[in-house]
Amino acid sequence: MDKPRGRDGFGPGYKLGFWIQYILVHVMGPSTSNGNRDPRVQLKREYERRRALHEQWLESRRGTA
Repeated sequence: MDKPRGRDGFGPGYKLGFWIQYILVHVMGPSTSNGNRDPRVQLKREYERRRALHEQWLESRRGTA
């Protein structure tokens, strides 16, 4: 498995940007709505997806090393 990059990357820049966005949405964003439309839920879902891809990549590296 190749390392996730671009729209699937999970590097320090993405993590920092995620937390900045999450805090801004939490403080200044819209009120909580249903799960599919709530921006905080969407941000967390994308974070978890990218983290899962990163963990899969790490596991594949450990398996081949």
